[in-house]
Amino acid sequence: MSRERASRRFYRVDSTNDLFEFMDRGYSAQHENRWNFEVAWEAANKVGGIYTVIRSKAYVSTEEMGDQYCLIGPYKEYSARTEIEEADFPSHNPLQQAVQVLRDQGYK
Repeated sequence: MSRERASRRFYRVDSTNDLFEFMDRGYSAQHENRWNFEVAWEAANKVGGIYTVIRSKAYVSTEEMGDQYCLIGPYKEYSARTEIEEADFPSHNPLQQAVQVLRDQGYK
């Protein structure tokens, strides 16, 4: 098989259209109880290329998963002012209970 034919075989322009149905700001993820937790040292640490990758894909992940997408990283005071969006969870949310346990242990 020629190289050109192989690349046409694995890449089709119309295959990307199927992804738009998942960009519902987390409605289907919430309905199906799907979560995505991404834990990385570089989440709010502006050092290196991994930070850039995480930041660029965070927007798309939020468009797909909405509030069901959680990006977790170390708390750095100098980055927190510009990079972290703090929010309170509803009292019935299991994440609220987890955050409260961590705060009780001294974590921010």
